[in-house]
Amino acid sequence: MRPRTSDIILELETLRLVLAPSLGASIVSLMIKDRFGTWAPVLRPMPEQSTSVSDASSFVMLPWTNRIKDARFVYKGENHVLRPNFPDGSAIHGVARDLPWTITDRSPITARFVLDSRTFDSQSINYPFKFGATQRFEIGPNSVEIDLWVTNLDDRAIPVGCGYHPYVSRELFSDADDLRITLDVSGRYPTKGCIPIGDPVDDSICTRLRAGDRLDGLELDDVFVGFGGKAIFDWAASNVRMTMSCSENLNHVVIYTPPHPNESDNHAAGFVCVEPTTMVNDGFNRHHHGQAETGVVILEPNQTLHTRMTLVFSSCNP
Repeated sequence: MRPRTSDIILELETLRLVLAPSLGASIVSLMIKDRFGTWAPVLRPMPEQSTSVSDASSFVMLPWTNRIKDARFVYKGENHVLRPNFPDGSAIHGVARDLPWTITDRSPITARFVLDSRTFDSQSINYPFKFGATQRFEIGPNSVEIDLWVTNLDDRAIPVGCGYHPYVSRELFSDADDLRITLDVSGRYPTKGCIPIGDPVDDSICTRLRAGDRLDGLELDDVFVGFGGKAIFDWAASNVRMTMSCSENLNHVVIYTPPHPNESDNHAAGFVCVEPTTMVNDGFNRHHHGQAETGVVILEPNQTLHTRMTLVFSSCNP
């Protein structure tokens, strides 16, 4: 793993975004400043000395998202075996987050990075097809905009998916914060080991998410369908609201709420993940079996998949 020696800072008066080109062009930290001049982490901050992308504040997932069961899939009748990179034997989170990206241009508030799988040896690319990708970040006085493009650089059609994996802090400026998340979903997949084993069901968890109920008592690592493209995060004690708006093709979402660190701790882990994605977990295999609404995109040579996620900050009570 390459050391983090080239982090890039985009900063305005009340927002600071730090990026690590050497680690998947991942987000190292996203900080917001209050009217008293105090900074707080919107996303779980990455330890300063860490070179593990798993510690990042957020990373992109491509050319697939979340898990591929048993690290193998079938596409157009051909079996493809990947290297498992998770203890359960699955291939997880794609490959782009583990590679260094090249910065092509930047300003005090923007940065663009590119990746070309053809420039890496086969051992570095845990995917049987050639692809390219671009990430572009831009901050405004109260917003962060992230664009992601995935392009087929192969001479045949390829299956792809992509998404974002932010670790959202449960607290901002006040330890009295009780993070509420409101988002519209139409169903949750029944899963075994985070792999869907049936069709999505509109259940009580979906109802709670649509209503913005408290997250206490929920230990989720689940994939939902019918994501309407908007999620609202409220830190009421800090009087901060973050509205996540996503492009229409990010119509799945994975929600991860870690369990309590230990039984004696009255507070849940310090973050939750709300991961907008184009595809369902194990989507390549579901696509092969003719399942509906997998979200897998088949790109012809030189075609591109484009997604966007925007974070806008305001007051809870304007």
